[in-house]
Amino acid sequence: WMNKEEYAQWGAAIGLGKHASEVIGKPLEHYLTQLEEIRSKTLAEFGKRDDDWLMQEFTFPNGKIANHHWCWFHVFEDEINHRGQIRIMNQQLLT
Repeated sequence: WMNKEEYAQWGAAIGLGKHASEVIGKPLEHYLTQLEEIRSKTLAEFGKRDDDWLMQEFTFPNGKIANHHWCWFHVFEDEINHRGQIRIMNQQLLT
């Protein structure tokens, strides 16, 4: 999960509570740069892991069992969705 530094950077966006407004209102390039930086870091970290790591199971706080493969599938699915949203918004800004 996230360390303290990562949570300080991303906690407002993850929580989507009253502090969520802290992550909006910046230029599009800011978000695209962040997306690319995180994607690069993610790919570098995946390079350090093997298929056995993907299949490692763990238990969520609610007692549900999952593995890294399941979690990362959903992360990538979300990224694809957000990239599509960004592309649509960018096209609307350009027209």
